Amino acid sequence: MISETFKFKLFYFIRYFGDAFFYPFMSIYFISKGVSESNLGIILAISPITMILVNPFWNFLVKDIKTSRIILKIMTLVEGLLIIILTQVSGYEMYMLIVCLIAFFCSPFIQIQDGFTATFSNNNKIEYSSIRIYASIAYVISAAIAGFVIMYLGYATMFMVSGIFFALTTLVVFWLKPFKEEVVVSEKRGRDVKSLLTNVDFYKYLLFYTIVIGAVRIGDSFFGVYLVNDKGMSLTSYGLLYSAFVFVEVLTLRFLINRGQLASEKNLLIIASLLFIIRFVFYGLNLPLSALIPITLIRGVSWGILIFAHIRFVIKIVKVENITTAIMLLTLIFSIFTAIGNFLFGKMIESIGFSWPYLILVFIIVLGLLLFLVLTPKTRESG
Repeated sequence: MISETFKFKLFYFIRYFGDAFFYPFMSIYFISKGVSESNLGIILAISPITMILVNPFWNFLVKDIKTSRIILKIMTLVEGLLIIILTQVSGYEMYMLIVCLIAFFCSPFIQIQDGFTATFSNNNKIEYSSIRIYASIAYVISAAIAGFVIMYLGYATMFMVSGIFFALTTLVVFWLKPFKEEVVVSEKRGRDVKSLLTNVDFYKYLLFYTIVIGAVRIGDSFFGVYLVNDKGMSLTSYGLLYSAFVFVEVLTLRFLINRGQLASEKNLLIIASLLFIIRFVFYGLNLPLSALIPITLIRGVSWGILIFAHIRFVIKIVKVENITTAIMLLTLIFSIFTAIGNFLFGKMIESIGFSWPYLILVFIIVLGLLLFLVLTPKTRESG
């Protein structure tokens, strides 16, 4: 008999296999279609801006686990269809429209998926990262072959495959058994929004997450363009490099799942932040491509640590019934920050290149880390 844990692992594997065939190559695709760097910055800003506008709606709608399940079934199917449609349109304005639609209908998917899975993990005393690691494994496989698919079959074929995997994710959600919270209506398991909104420690973590991870996300949004268009890396090499650092992420996650259960989430978040700083410093130094490749593998270590520590830390700050809402609120503020950052980053790299923008991001991450050290959130365990 197939276990529910296996189903959740498959849930992440299929979803992120499709994800790796689209999102790491989206910016490069737009540039290949003649979109300028500044206009790319606008396109990349459209997504978080739309997320800001629709987040309150989705946050209101996601009242419980049962509703989350329904939304997960719909969102990933719509996302797959929109990705396929993207290959059938042309022009800067149409690209913006499709990206806007993806953000409107699908942007909260990952946050709802993580909250849904974190609830399952907490109820069954299963380490969330032991499920989430299968998303990274999917990325290792998918990213490694994506560049070859583009070279021999083109973007349209690759995005078509991506859309199919998104659609298959919907079938897996139908396969998952209902949680006890869906069968038994209990007031105690409903959202306690007041408790979340008056949680000072949640706001402290919100500040850290927005500044540090927001700055990293901005830099990584243009990473493919930096390597392929600025440094001359081939698409196949880029796909293999992407696969390589996600493989490092898998190894990091596996190590932490086996040996990191007693590690302090605070210390892990600090280590991840320091590694983000180191990587962006090297990007800002305008090193040759051969030097950037090994430095990029650090990305796998830092994100592996973050994936392991992030949800664990949130669970220790907020009540379990508030996990999904907390993640969506984090995403809301995070989206405001990244929207502004993506727009400005695109403008800057078009006028002054990549070096100074990456060094500015280093300064922002350092600032966020210092604030985290001064305003460290208290967890239920630390009192």
